[in-house]
Amino acid sequence: MDAVSVKAGTKPIDKRWPIGPKAILAVILLIAFGIAAEYIEQGLFQDSFRPSADSFPSPISNWDANLFLWINNGLADSYLGLFFSILTRLGSTEFVLIASVLLYLTGRRKEGTLLLTSAIIGTLITLPLKLAIPRPRPFVTIPAAIALGREAGSSFPSGHTMRAFASAYISSNLSPKVSILAYLLAGLVGFSRVYLGQHYPSDVLAGASIGLLSGYLTLHYRNKIMRTAVLPGMARPGRPTGSS
Repeated sequence: MDAVSVKAGTKPIDKRWPIGPKAILAVILLIAFGIAAEYIEQGLFQDSFRPSADSFPSPISNWDANLFLWINNGLADSYLGLFFSILTRLGSTEFVLIASVLLYLTGRRKEGTLLLTSAIIGTLITLPLKLAIPRPRPFVTIPAAIALGREAGSSFPSGHTMRAFASAYISSNLSPKVSILAYLLAGLVGFSRVYLGQHYPSDVLAGASIGLLSGYLTLHYRNKIMRTAVLPGMARPGRPTGSS
C-alpha cells in the first residue's frame, strides 16, 4: 500500500482526474443546456420576432435615442468597430457555453456549472421580458443609426450584457483577484451593444441588472445547484464520490 494512509473500508484516493463516462455525461448535459438556451432565445422567438413600434414612454425613448447617437455616431471608427465586433462575443451564449465546458474539463467543475447556471437563470428572466416588452432595435427606428450587423428580436433587455455581467458576478465572487478585469470586460460588452447599433443604453442597463441578479441567485442557491449537479458525476477530482 502507498505511504498515504486511508481509513479502513474506503478506497485509496486517486488524485488523477480521468475523463470517464460520468464526466462525459456531465459535459453533454452542460452542452445540451447551453444549446437549449440558444435555441429558445434565437431560434424559437427572436428570428421571427421583429417589433416595429417602440412601447417605451417618449421621455425615456428620447433620452435613449440621444445617448445612443452620441455613442453610435459620435464615436464611430472603423478600428473601434472591428474591436467591439469581436469583444461583444464575450457575452454570447456560445462563449459562455464553451467557457463553462472548458472549466469543467480542466477540473474547475463548480465554476463551470455555476457560470452556465447563471446564464440559464438570466435567460429565463430575459426572454419573458423580451416578449412582454417588444421594442425594436435602434437601427429600425433611428435612420441615422450605424448598425454593424442586424440582429432580430426585441431590443429590451440586452441578452449579451446580461450574460457578461452574470459571468462577471460569478467570476469575481469565486476568484476575487479577477474582479476588476471581469467587470471591466462586462462593461465593455455592454458598451459594445450600443456602439454596434444593436441596443439602446437602457437595454444595456436592464441587461446588466438582470445579469447581477442572476449571478446573485446562482451563488445564493449554489449548494442546492451543486447537490443537483453531483448526480451525473460532479464529485471533485481527487475525492471519493461518496465523501461528505
